[in-house]
Formats: sequence, structure tokens, C-alpha cells
Amino acid sequence: MTAQQEHAPVTPARNRIDDLDAKLIALITERRRISAGIQRDRIAAGGVRTDTAREREIFRRYHDAFGSAGTTLGSMVLEICRGRLGAERERAAAVEPGREPDTPPLRLGVFSFANCGAVRWGLGDRQVATGTPEAMAAALLAGEVDVAPISLVEYLRHHDRLLALPDLGIGSDGEVLSCQLFTRGPLTDLDGGRVALGSTSRTAALLATILLAEWAGVNAEYRVEPPVLADMLRGADGAVLIGDAALAETLHPHPGLHVHDLGALWREWTGLPMVFAVWAVRRATALRRPAAVSAAHATLLEAAQQGSRQLDEVAESLAGNGLFTREEMSRYLATLEHSLGGRHIAGIRHFAKLAARRGAVPDDADITFFGGQS
Repeated sequence: MTAQQEHAPVTPARNRIDDLDAKLIALITERRRISAGIQRDRIAAGGVRTDTAREREIFRRYHDAFGSAGTTLGSMVLEICRGRLGAERERAAAVEPGREPDTPPLRLGVFSFANCGAVRWGLGDRQVATGTPEAMAAALLAGEVDVAPISLVEYLRHHDRLLALPDLGIGSDGEVLSCQLFTRGPLTDLDGGRVALGSTSRTAALLATILLAEWAGVNAEYRVEPPVLADMLRGADGAVLIGDAALAETLHPHPGLHVHDLGALWREWTGLPMVFAVWAVRRATALRRPAAVSAAHATLLEAAQQGSRQLDEVAESLAGNGLFTREEMSRYLATLEHSLGGRHIAGIRHFAKLAARRGAVPDDADITFFGGQS
């Protein structure tokens, strides 16, 4: 039997797959066209470019159809469909490289969580955009802010469009207190069970899946849920939560719940710090306005340093909302690291390799810095 005869029976099936792929590409292209029109109409009406509640609904739809791989698929579809408008804005605003246009200072964004408390304090009265990591990633990629923190996973997924700012990050060299996995028993009890991933969490959610699979040897089912711990645990054996909600649940734990600090687990496993977010700028912005990016970088560095020198005052301001005491905020702020030294970069690159191995980020994902630092 010839090779051609041996493979002849599968040819119709392969042709059918090729036909389906062509239809999928056509459908996604049409979806991108319609999505761009919706985004333009929303912006023209004075609204924001992205609707995070709508995106969570889409994530859930893909996850319900295909499990954890569906969440990744949904993220890729959204990236393709919503990324076009951001790219069009960048092209429309492009000027001759190296020539600074006569425009206002770059628009800065920060997380609304306490993990940006020191930086927000150091910025004083400067107007900045605030939002969850999910919202801030969307705003940065869409061109609605120019320089902002972005979760490490989102940076790695879009590393070809972004540059990281040197010496600035959000991480910990051990416990972090605000990126947690909550369970009713030991981690091994999650094997064969279900873990809910908070919808505002990207890096912590992926970190948890990596730790469970490769360090704890746990094979679990994952699903994305709104970040409310009690609701998440109604239908799951574990839950990943980040930000102030996770911090509150950690500092005031419910009886019977086990709290697993993801920063501490990563440090125990790898010996490296865990960087949960980096500060980034779009490559197109850095090309058009390098002097403005340098100025924004200097402003953020000084803000982080000033806030770190005045942690008592920062803790007092964060405790003003009544959710935490000054002592609790001081303990939390002391765990955070806003620098990006050699060990931090090694931690980022190790995480990137593990994430790529799971298909969560591109195989060539790496961190590239504004100014050429490696």
C-alpha cells in the first residue's frame, strides 16, 4: 500500500476540518468587525471602551463549553476582537519616531487595590485612573491610559505590544496576603475537585493552577467566578481570590477555612520572589514619546520610594475606609515589594516558562524593558 493510499481515508475528514477552520476565521473576523462598531458607539456616547461585566459573561460561556481551556479561548477571542480598536488608535496617533508631539503629560493608571497604596500616596494630588487589574489591563491595551500596572499574565500575553518600566513592580518575596487560595482542607483534597478562580484574578489564578498541578500534584477542574468567596465556595472545593477582598478574608479568616498564601508557596517551591504585576507602556507610545515615558517612569519611581518611606502614613490613609486597622495595613504593606531586581526578573522568566508550558502565554513570552534594560 502506498503512503497516498494509506492516508486516503482521512482526506475527506481533513478537508472538512480545513473548511471548518475557514468558517471559524470568517466568523471571528465578522465578530471583530461588529465588536469594533460597538466600541466606537460606546466611546462616542461618552462611555468606556470595554464592558467588564459583559466580558465576564463571555468568559463563563466559553468555560461552560470547554472547561479551563475555554477560558483561554475566550480570552484570545476577546483580545482579537477588542485589540483592533487600540491598534487603530495607536496608528492614528503615530508621529515621526523620536519627535515629541505637543500633547499633555501621559495618562497614568493604578490599581484600586491597597497593593498600589504606596504609589498612590506618593503621587499626591496627581489625577490618575483607577480600576481592578482586569479593567486596568483593558484600559492600557486600548489606549485609554498610557502607563499603568498590568498583571504579569496579561503583560506576557501582550509582550509584543508592551514594554515594562525598569525597577517597578508589585510582588513579594514570600507571603503576599492578598493573593490567596482558600480551601476547606489540605491542598491534596482538591485532587479531582473543583476550584473557583476569581474573575479579577489573572496572574494569581494561573499561579494557583501551576502550583497545584506541578508542586502539589493536584488535578482539579477550574472555573471563573465573580470574586465573592462565600459564593465561590458554594459549588467548589477551593477558591482563588486577590486584592482587598482576599486580604480581608486572610486577616479575618472564617472558621474551618485553610488559607494558602500563593506568594509563600511560590517562594517555598522556587526560592524566587513572585511578581504579580509590572508597570508597562505600549511600545507605540514609547516610540512616539520617549521623553514623556521617561518622565512618567521617574514620577512613578519617586512615588513608590516616597510611599515606601512613609508606610505609617500610607497605612493610616488606607485604614480610613474602616475595613482594616492601621496595624493590619502596616503588616500588609511591609510584605509588598515594588522593585524589580535580578531575582524578581528571574522569577518572572521562570513563571513565563511554566505558563507557556501550559499554553497560557506565548512560547516566546519574555519581559522587555523600556530603555533597553535586560
